[in-house]
Amino acid sequence: MTPFRMQSVRLNDIFEAHKDNIEFFLIYVCEAHPPDGWQTPQNLYEEVIYDAPTTDDERAEVGNACQIALNLKYPMLIDSIDDDVERKYVASPIRLFVIDEAGIITYAGDQGPRGFNPDSWEAAIKKQTARVSA
Repeated sequence: MTPFRMQSVRLNDIFEAHKDNIEFFLIYVCEAHPPDGWQTPQNLYEEVIYDAPTTDDERAEVGNACQIALNLKYPMLIDSIDDDVERKYVASPIRLFVIDEAGIITYAGDQGPRGFNPDSWEAAIKKQTARVSA
């Protein structure tokens, strides 16, 4: 199992543990490793090869394939093809956030893959839900 597939199991565990207390969304942004861009050996080995989408529908198809392949359980939203979410949050390639009920970012994890840290994200989720419950 690849490191990110192992992390997806951890993300699902966090989702299951906290889904009754906080809303979760996976937001699929621009394709990180298209064949005409920065293709990684791991993507080639696993045959995860998707051209960069050029329409919202194409992006939704690739995002759906990603969610299914990684068996991610939480709801997915798709960034528009103009990359509005990516520009505002600098979320590519992967990044974890906690946003409070007022729309304020209370946790912004470092960019992945090296800065991808589900444990610190879960700690921020616990802190957020404890604050709301208090």
